[in-house]
Amino acid sequence: MVKVLVLYFTIYGSTKKYAEWIAEELKGDLFDINDVRYNQLYDYDIIILGGGLYAGNIKGLNLLIDNYEKIKNKKLIIFTCGLADYSKEENINSVKSRLKKNTPNNVFENIKVFYLRGYINYKKLSFKHRIMMGMMRKMILIKGAEKMNEENKEFLETYGKIVDFTDKKNIKEIIDYCNK
Repeated sequence: MVKVLVLYFTIYGSTKKYAEWIAEELKGDLFDINDVRYNQLYDYDIIILGGGLYAGNIKGLNLLIDNYEKIKNKKLIIFTCGLADYSKEENINSVKSRLKKNTPNNVFENIKVFYLRGYINYKKLSFKHRIMMGMMRKMILIKGAEKMNEENKEFLETYGKIVDFTDKKNIKEIIDYCNK
């Protein structure tokens, strides 16, 4: 029987929700990234890591990178959770390029990456995150409409609102990939 490990890092909950759904569907073990030890990775055939993308990096990714030589023959999967519409190739390419910058090529090429839409409630953001989002909004507005990409436009459209794109159907590709 294939053993599945689902790791996640979440601040506001959408990544955890997806991780729970994935672990449930694959009958895998579920851990917050802060509660797992590196030697536990060796016991699994499939390792799935989920998290939001912060400055082009996913919290916990270093656990996979640092142990890559010992786990490179396992099925390695990452899912990112964000607000961008990942049905649009431009948005996937934007996230992929940021993630690739922070991941060694030999590791990045051996990890399958999935992009899932998450959730945000601006009223529940920490002070730091509200400031960061406000600064991002200002930077986008300074660009002007003619220089905005789709991701920028979508960000402005949802800014300050409660938006929830989480949907269990979104994990189907991950489940299918794991079951191959």
